[in-house]
Amino acid sequence: MVSDTFASSHFVFFFFHFTIFFSNCRFTDFFLIPQPFQRYVEIGRVALVNYGKDYGKLVVIVDVIDQNRALIDAPDMVRGQINFKRLSLTDFKIDVPRIPKKSKLIAALDAADVKNKWEKSSWGRKLIVQKKRASLNDFDRFKVMLAKIKRGHSIRRELSQLKKSASK
Repeated sequence: MVSDTFASSHFVFFFFHFTIFFSNCRFTDFFLIPQPFQRYVEIGRVALVNYGKDYGKLVVIVDVIDQNRALIDAPDMVRGQINFKRLSLTDFKIDVPRIPKKSKLIAALDAADVKNKWEKSSWGRKLIVQKKRASLNDFDRFKVMLAKIKRGHSIRRELSQLKKSASK
């Protein structure tokens, strides 16, 4: 009888302190729950335009107009507004104030070396290859096809030699 009351009082004591503890803290601070998003719409976020006349350009978000539009700017374009649906956010973020002058924006982009980082990223390299392939003419595509065939033959030849040497 005494042990039941002792156990129930300890449970009440533990539950009371547990609820107070978690009411003062964020739940994710104590349990490492992965966040669903890593890229946020924020001032200084570098984005890629995925639709429209500026398709394929890297731009910087310099201000958020409302929940659907942002003010964007880049060194080679005029500052303007664009819908978020037409932007793909990148991992790059530069440190600029809200609505900076063009010279400060260019200086921040150069200091962060965004262009070189973009060209070295897998996303940037993939887009460069796509642009290069789109600009090929018929004869260039034919030469690429022949090069792929030769590469396949040499890979198969080396693989067969390795199999023969492994079986001996």
